Amino acid sequence: MSIQQTTIKASSLLTVLCLSAALAITSCGKKTETETTQTTTKTETATAPTTGATTAPAAGAGGALSAAEKTQLTPVKTALVMANSAIKSGDIAKAKTQFAKFSSVWPTVEPLVKAKAGANYAAIASGIEMVKTAMGSATPDKAKAAEGLTSTIKAMNAVIDKK
Repeated sequence: MSIQQTTIKASSLLTVLCLSAALAITSCGKKTETETTQTTTKTETATAPTTGATTAPAAGAGGALSAAEKTQLTPVKTALVMANSAIKSGDIAKAKTQFAKFSSVWPTVEPLVKAKAGANYAAIASGIEMVKTAMGSATPDKAKAAEGLTSTIKAMNAVIDKK
């Protein structure tokens, strides 16, 4: 087995472990996420009526992430970065695999991202759709996939690094 194959397998294993940890954290952190949402909703209620106590704040509310929330988003960002590296190196199969890992975790963290991303949420959602379209065709558009991944990663970094 070559060093490159060993490195790729180790990277894939690390990604799987990170994604598993994120899912475990997500499962364990449901109460905390609910409390955060309820606190945010109460603040929002003071300025504008909402439809219910568990309604997540609208995109645009923004706010800094807690350490636990940053940990929750790390595997998501890692999968995006690995997909971007693969697409730039021309490895479509690996890029699709990494984006599939992202897609499997995204539904669990999207509400958090939407609540915290503010104006960056539109760039994240747009980038994800661009990647899905570019990678979903019979002949994947590497340039569009890379563009979508790059813009999504940039917007995710802005959310994760927000103070």
